[in-house]
Amino acid sequence: MKKTKMFLWLLILCAIALIVYQNEGYFMETQQVLRLDLKAFPEYQSPNLPLVAYHLLFFIFGLIVAYLFNTVERWRRRKAISRLTAENAGQRQEMETLRSELARLKGEAPAGQPSGPVETSVTSPVSRS
Repeated sequence: MKKTKMFLWLLILCAIALIVYQNEGYFMETQQVLRLDLKAFPEYQSPNLPLVAYHLLFFIFGLIVAYLFNTVERWRRRKAISRLTAENAGQRQEMETLRSELARLKGEAPAGQPSGPVETSVTSPVSRS
């Protein structure tokens, strides 16, 4: 899937580059001025730039906006994952408690502990001096 996605993006970028290259006169030689008039502030006019500069500027602006929207969603997912991980750890601990209680009620040794009589220094046949 990752390679397919990379191939599609490469294909799209090649198509865009081909369009710009074949219409170089339009993108490089056509100059444009953008103006902004908000009535409350003085009118702003951008410098006279080729169209390719405006296309790149708005493309980068779109990437930044998409990244910011994705950042909020990633933050929500990360928070949900940490909450679910903590809940999972609590449930695992509760399951282990219930298993040990069940083993105690059945008269078996809990998991992780040796079964049979426990040897102490008094009952051990090997003396440690």
